[in-house]
Amino acid sequence: MKPIAEDQEFIGMSAIDLFASGMGAFILIAVIFMVLFAAVPKKESDTLQAQPVLECPAVEIPKCPECPQVVVPECPIVEMPKCPECEQCVVCPKPAPIPRCPPIPSCPEAPECPACPVCESVPKPIVSEAPPVPVTCPEPDENTTMLAETDIVFVLDTTSSMYDEIDALKRELHLVVEVLNRMMPTVGIGVVTFNDRRQSPVTRHHKLRQLTGDEEALKDIQRFLRSIEAADARGSNVDVPEAVYQGLQEAVGTSFREGVSSRMILVLTDAPAYPDETLTSLQLVQRFSSTPGHRVSAIHVRQDAATRKYLEALAESGRGSYIIDTGTILANVLLSVLDDIPSG
Repeated sequence: MKPIAEDQEFIGMSAIDLFASGMGAFILIAVIFMVLFAAVPKKESDTLQAQPVLECPAVEIPKCPECPQVVVPECPIVEMPKCPECEQCVVCPKPAPIPRCPPIPSCPEAPECPACPVCESVPKPIVSEAPPVPVTCPEPDENTTMLAETDIVFVLDTTSSMYDEIDALKRELHLVVEVLNRMMPTVGIGVVTFNDRRQSPVTRHHKLRQLTGDEEALKDIQRFLRSIEAADARGSNVDVPEAVYQGLQEAVGTSFREGVSSRMILVLTDAPAYPDETLTSLQLVQRFSSTPGHRVSAIHVRQDAATRKYLEALAESGRGSYIIDTGTILANVLLSVLDDIPSG
């Protein structure tokens, strides 16, 4: 047998030879790849980055002719007004020339215009718009009102077709009074109701009372309105016309307040007067309105041609207004009052 030491040395030399052969092969392959990589073209982005950066062209800035290092500002020419008498005689010189620099000059102010030999004065520049003149409003007088004190008599149709309007007047009377109290020193209100002339009672009348400052008077008239019911009259009502004339008679005969010159009768209905009473009713309101400050107006509920023609004639004869029902008593009254009552 061979010694063990000699076998170990033989094995060690073989391993070294194998390692050396592998290293040589690796170096050879690395050299080949380096050559191949060198032959591959560069990316487009790499090519662009490699190009030189272009420089912006230089911009020439104007320089002062005396010292090119300083930029000279451009001064505007100031226009001066001309003489109104002789436009050619006032010659305004241009601004003085810019002094030499440095330092950077500032634009000189325009010199004053010479006096005109004709008008001996230099015209002043025209101001485009003068400042507004402050206006001081006087304090309102507490007793000043929009309208004169007025007496109003409602002439109200209380037949069955007027149920909604009667109910609205009951609800809104206190609002009407409150608004009118703000518009006039005092207001007096009376109410006349009418039905058909074949019914009983034909009319009812609540006397006129001053409601301004009198709560009891307002409550009294409200109680009267609450007692009114549509179709509460006895008797038949088979025709269209109603007892408008009888209602107007009651209203004209109202005891108005002494010293109150503004008196207004306001008819609220959806029907005309009877044909045989039409002319008489127009003559009645015409006589009433012949006195200065007296008016008769009409509010037309549920319009129809025949009633419209009559109520328009009634308002014209009474020097008042024809108002188409707005659906609210307050609005109807205000439209009538503002059209008819003279200012205080």
